[in-house]
Amino acid sequence: MSLSKAVKGARHSPQRITWKKSDGMAYDLTGATITARIKNKVTGQIRAADGGFAIVTATSGIFDWTYGSNDVKDAGEFEVQFIASYSDDKNDKTFIEEWIVEDTL
Repeated sequence: MSLSKAVKGARHSPQRITWKKSDGMAYDLTGATITARIKNKVTGQIRAADGGFAIVTATSGIFDWTYGSNDVKDAGEFEVQFIASYSDDKNDKTFIEEWIVEDTL
């Protein structure tokens, strides 16, 4: 999984993400609720993503992230960790992914 760059303040188009295991196989998101944490690489500040997450094709690990206002409020370099939560309270987390939010010109 790699994340596409975003532009500061841009919230119209969601980012489509495919969650894959370390062996390259798709992660099955059936029954999962997706959330994320975002860490600013310069300040170390961590915040919860406030955007929406919608599973598109669960068995193929595909979901959309529609950015919330806090997700893209600042330009910079970030690390994002997605969390799949299940009703049995056994959550799965991805490896941390690099993400860049570019400033507007």
